[in-house]
Amino acid sequence: MIMYVIKNGTIHTGTGEVLENYDILIEGKKIKKIEKNICEADAEIIDATGKQVFPGFIDPHSSIGAMGIPTRYKDNAETTNVINPDLSVKYAIDPDEVNAQEFYKSGITSVGFSPDHSNVIGGQITVCKTAPDHMANRIVKEHAAMKGSVCSTVKDVYGASNQMPKTRMGIFHLLKEAIRKDDLLKKYQMPFVIAAETAGEIQCLMELLKDEDIQLTIVDGFEFGDAIEELKEKKVGIIFGNFSNLSQISKHEIDLSRLKELVENGNRIAFTNTCKGASEGREVFIWSAIEVYRAGIDAEDVVKMMTIQPAEMLGVADQIGSIEVGKDADITIYSDHPVKSYAAHVQFCMINGKVVLS
Repeated sequence: MIMYVIKNGTIHTGTGEVLENYDILIEGKKIKKIEKNICEADAEIIDATGKQVFPGFIDPHSSIGAMGIPTRYKDNAETTNVINPDLSVKYAIDPDEVNAQEFYKSGITSVGFSPDHSNVIGGQITVCKTAPDHMANRIVKEHAAMKGSVCSTVKDVYGASNQMPKTRMGIFHLLKEAIRKDDLLKKYQMPFVIAAETAGEIQCLMELLKDEDIQLTIVDGFEFGDAIEELKEKKVGIIFGNFSNLSQISKHEIDLSRLKELVENGNRIAFTNTCKGASEGREVFIWSAIEVYRAGIDAEDVVKMMTIQPAEMLGVADQIGSIEVGKDADITIYSDHPVKSYAAHVQFCMINGKVVLS
C-alpha cells in the first residue's frame, strides 16, 4: 500500500483549526495520522514547508459534466415533467467533460453534480470526485440531496409551451402539492436544495416551508438579506451562485458583510461555479470565496464554506470536507492562502490518496 507524508505544512483543517508545521500521513486512500515529526521509512515525502495545506474543496452544486460543452445539450434538465423526484443526475454525467474542466487545478476535489433550475423538482444530486477515473470509482454518494427550483427559469421553460407553471403562483402551488399531498419530505428523507434568487422567491419559499422539518439549502440566494431573520431561525444554508455573472452583486445590491450574521448563527454557506443553473469555469468558485473574505468574513470561516460546510449540506462530511484521521485523502497544497491572495496557486493535489497534480 502506497504511503505519503506531507511534511511541515500549515494545515487548514476545514473545521476552523490551523496547525503550524504539522505532518499528514496518508496510507492508501485515507488519512492515517496528523502529528508533528511523523517518520515512516516506506513513505514518499511531500515537502510542504512554507506552504498552505487544505482539504479538497467541494463545489456542492454544478452542471459541469451534464451540459454537453460546447453544444449545450443539458442532460441534467428533463423538461417533460415539472416534478421529477426519482431522477438521478448520476446518469447525466459525462466523465470526459468533467476531466476537461480539471477542477483539481483550483483545489476542487469533489463536486455535487445537480439537475439545473428548470423544474420545481428536478431530481437528485450525486457527489463525485474530480480525478480522472471510471464513474463508479468517483461516486461519493449518489442520492445526496433533492434538487428543486422556484426561480423564473421554471416558468420560462414551461410557460413557453403554454404549460403549468406559467407564473410564480403556479410554481409554489406545484411545490406545495408535491411536499404536502405527495408527502415528498417523508418519502425522500434527504436534504433539499432549492434554487431561489430574488427576495420574493426566498420569502415565499420560507413561508411555504416554515412548518416543515427539513434540512434546506438555497441555491443562488443573492437577495438573502431580505429574509435573513427567517433564514437564521430555520438554520437554512445558502450555496451562493457566481457573484461575477452579469454583476450579480450590483444587480441585487448584495451586502455580503451581512453574512456575518449567518456565520455567527451557525448557518452553512458554500459556493458554486453555477449561476441560474448553468456552470462556468472552475475559477468562479475561488473568486466567490475571495469576495466573501473581502467583505469582512474571517478567512478560516471562508475555508469552512469551501470544505466542511458543503460536505455537511450533502451528507458526506463523514468522508470528505476536512483533514481528519479516517477521512478520504483529498488534499491540496497552495503556495499561499487562496482567499487572501490572488497570487496563490495550487502546487499539489491528491484525491483518494493518489497524486493528480504535482
